Amino acid sequence: MEDKESIEVFGSTGKLIKLLFFSILFLIVSLWILVYQPTVRNVIVNNFIIKNVASILGLFMGLFGIYFSTKKLFDKKPVVVIDAIGIIDNSSAVSLGRILWEDIDAIKEITVVNQKFIKIYLKNPEDYISKETNVIKRNMIKMNLKQSGSPVSISVNGLKISFNELKNILIQKFEEIQVSKN
Repeated sequence: MEDKESIEVFGSTGKLIKLLFFSILFLIVSLWILVYQPTVRNVIVNNFIIKNVASILGLFMGLFGIYFSTKKLFDKKPVVVIDAIGIIDNSSAVSLGRILWEDIDAIKEITVVNQKFIKIYLKNPEDYISKETNVIKRNMIKMNLKQSGSPVSISVNGLKISFNELKNILIQKFEEIQVSKN
């Protein structure tokens, strides 16, 4: 395809600051629960083991959110790039990077707990997964594939674009590529 046009989508500073704020809040609340061990009337929630495991998981989630949002706040590179070659996805910690149009089988919208995602289904997802050198990231990508049928999920949380706008751009470009191949 001769089209040299490239669409770059950057992170939204406002959305990332909001994510950072809630991550810090999550961390503080989890730490408070872990340190002060407040009692509640619910027998299950008041269980020592459940309370501590939930607090420790909350600490990790808060720390991960702080790390991810801070990293993205200071990263001036585009989060998603759509061009004639394919898509460059850097929207999450488990992004695959460059995805070629020829390797894409379908682009669909899915909703998980009121959160919309753009799922990009690959013809041979294992080809992309095997290129990942980080073992933890590779296992998380495999888990995404196993749970949803695709290792690629793009969320617009933290992006300067609406969900429908990004979805429509991706589908339109994908369809243009399909038509030009025939």
